[in-house]
Amino acid sequence: MVVGIAAGPLNLPKRFTDAEDNEATSFLPGDAEATRALALTRRLQGGELAPAVIVYRRERGLTASDLAKIRRDVRLMARKRFATVVADGPAVAGGKRAGQATAGLGSRAPVGLRPGCGLPGVAVPGQPRDYRPFVGPLCSPDGKAAIITAYLRGNGKTEGLLEPVDYWRRVLERQPPGLVAKLTGGAGFSADAIKVFEGINGRLLGAALTLVILLLIAIYRSPIFLFLPLAAVLAAEVLSRSLGWVVSELGVTVNGQSSSIMSVLVLGAGTDYALLIVARYREELHRTDSKFDAARNAMVSAGPAVLASAATVVAGLFCLRLAKVNGTSGLGPFGALGVASAALSMLTLLPALLVIAGRRAFWPFVPHTPTTAPRLEEVPRWSRRHIVEGSRFVALTIALAAVALVALLLPLVLVGALVRRISGKRLPSPVSLLDRVVFRPYELRRQRHERLADATHGAFRRIGEFVLRRPRAVLAASVLVLALMAAGLLNLSTDLTTRDSYRKKVDSVVGQELLERSFPSGASAPADVIVSRPDRVAAVRAALARAPGVAAVQGPVASGREGVLLQATLVPDPYSTAAYELVGKLREVVRKADPGVLVGGPSAIERDVREAAARDTVVIPPVVLVVVLLILIVLLRALLAPLLLVATVLLSFAAALGVSYVVFDVVFGFPGSDPALPLYAFVFLVALGVDYNIFLAARAREETREFGTREGMLRALAVTGGVITSAGIVLAGTFTVLGVLPLVFLTEIGFTVAFGVLLDTFLVRTVLVPALAFWLGERFWWPARVRRDATVREPLPVA
Repeated sequence: MVVGIAAGPLNLPKRFTDAEDNEATSFLPGDAEATRALALTRRLQGGELAPAVIVYRRERGLTASDLAKIRRDVRLMARKRFATVVADGPAVAGGKRAGQATAGLGSRAPVGLRPGCGLPGVAVPGQPRDYRPFVGPLCSPDGKAAIITAYLRGNGKTEGLLEPVDYWRRVLERQPPGLVAKLTGGAGFSADAIKVFEGINGRLLGAALTLVILLLIAIYRSPIFLFLPLAAVLAAEVLSRSLGWVVSELGVTVNGQSSSIMSVLVLGAGTDYALLIVARYREELHRTDSKFDAARNAMVSAGPAVLASAATVVAGLFCLRLAKVNGTSGLGPFGALGVASAALSMLTLLPALLVIAGRRAFWPFVPHTPTTAPRLEEVPRWSRRHIVEGSRFVALTIALAAVALVALLLPLVLVGALVRRISGKRLPSPVSLLDRVVFRPYELRRQRHERLADATHGAFRRIGEFVLRRPRAVLAASVLVLALMAAGLLNLSTDLTTRDSYRKKVDSVVGQELLERSFPSGASAPADVIVSRPDRVAAVRAALARAPGVAAVQGPVASGREGVLLQATLVPDPYSTAAYELVGKLREVVRKADPGVLVGGPSAIERDVREAAARDTVVIPPVVLVVVLLILIVLLRALLAPLLLVATVLLSFAAALGVSYVVFDVVFGFPGSDPALPLYAFVFLVALGVDYNIFLAARAREETREFGTREGMLRALAVTGGVITSAGIVLAGTFTVLGVLPLVFLTEIGFTVAFGVLLDTFLVRTVLVPALAFWLGERFWWPARVRRDATVREPLPVA
């Protein structure tokens, strides 16, 4: 009911999507110099201004008709007015606030320039007198390119940026052969970043749900049962996004990146928890007649492991609140909220659904006790001959045909069920007939042919016995394999920048490439330099002009009580690592002229975000390790086992990251990785990787009480192997879905976590951890002594 109200009348998930802030400034650390510079720049300019730089280029040189085409485009673009577009472009370009006088420049044709060319502070001719946002065109020295500029004022709504940019780009699409026009600059890059995340939640959720449905079908092989965990997962998704809106209203930064990862965590972790609970429920149904008792026993056994697993992930994610980068810090509570919502849904809603549906929901692989199983004498003769004892092909064909018939008649079946419930009369139902003739006979056939795995049989039992024979050799080989994979860390590169962040080139990147062929690369996004005192302006300006890497200095662009704003055009691409390094040198240079000066702008923002990300990568992982270790110590009531489990996950993390760096370079051809990738991968892989160790170790401790450590670990591996493997595949698959999004960083995160989860599932949990337990024996639980009972239970079957 709560979820229904949140998704219906209140529409909280939609509000959560609307609360996303995908501007680069949303990632800024609160105490960074670029953050303070941005705040002062906004006050000096009367708000946040984003330049829209339109680049025209013809490889053989611009012609007179090209310059005339620029003027025609400007007239067409100026016909439609937007509230967020600064109407007086020359005023802003000339260093004044919109609405102030423009020193008589107006739209007069500059003297001494090529006909059709203009100056940065002069309006392009042909615009209305009361609405002239475009200035220029500024022609390049080589005569091959020209740029015009307009300024957009932020109003906190994405539409205010997207509407004018989209309209102008539609105008620019119509160019004569050989002439190319693209919109770039701060407005272009921001618009492309926002558009990437438009509809991202729908695409991501659709792809992830499709994958989860296919995996659930493969795991349960039931046309009915998959809808139970699926319903619980969807409820968790709605709950997490509804509560996410509440958290965003408290001031926590949310962007498309953290929102996407939260959805992946809900689907992946929620399905994992469902698989674990359902597996234990099936186990209990094999020995308990009452579905209520089976559900209660399953929750008593599996509930603590799910709760401990969720607590580990939630605690690890909350450590991200220590991050300086706002985007990373915001991911912490939203990711934790997603996992907590998934655990809450699986511990409450899913058991209720399981009890309501009963054991028949698992059809055709229904778990039965001897007293609940269908009897052969109750089966009609025709069904016995063709289904129970007939050929596999014939029996399967009949069963599939019956399922298809029910699907076709589903509306009629539902109406009939409703009528029977209201009237209280026993009316004939096609499902009842098919159940007696087809479904129950096929269920009996499957029960006869079903091979159940238990604690002493199965593929994972055989793997465990292989490891038990030579635990030291297997341990050494596993560590060697992981160490070789970790050697890929030598290929580490954090050269991924804003310009390279898209898997396919967007208009702003193409425009930047056109611009830098004829102009200084930094012309589209100059650095903001805020001088603290007017008497220091000349000294700061001179220092900037002498600094290597600075092509030009403009201004004063604005002035006020906060200081004087200058702008420096950088020689390197403003979205390159060279520009980020140059910002640091410029800060040193200008502080000699004015100790209170601030350097901001797009390049400075990226530099400060990268520095904060590097700091977070050093500070947060040790905290995560301590938190995870403490939870494991409390859960396992031991010291050595938690230390070893954390060590295995650390080694797995290093191996996954090493392989990922090689794949990014050699296979995908990415220019590098995001500086935040190691931190994100560490938190996800350590927290989620420990999950599977918790599931295995908790069951091993339970079995050890009766059978000792070596046999207990063998039994735990045998009974949990299938479900944990399925859970690992599901979680890896959901993270892989991040690859459907066009951002390089999310693709890198998806691949790294997916590969690491599979590594944990198939190598660490299946081989490495059992090898450690077999080698150490009872010492594995040191300093605790796990009590061994005198009684020994019979092996319990697990489907």
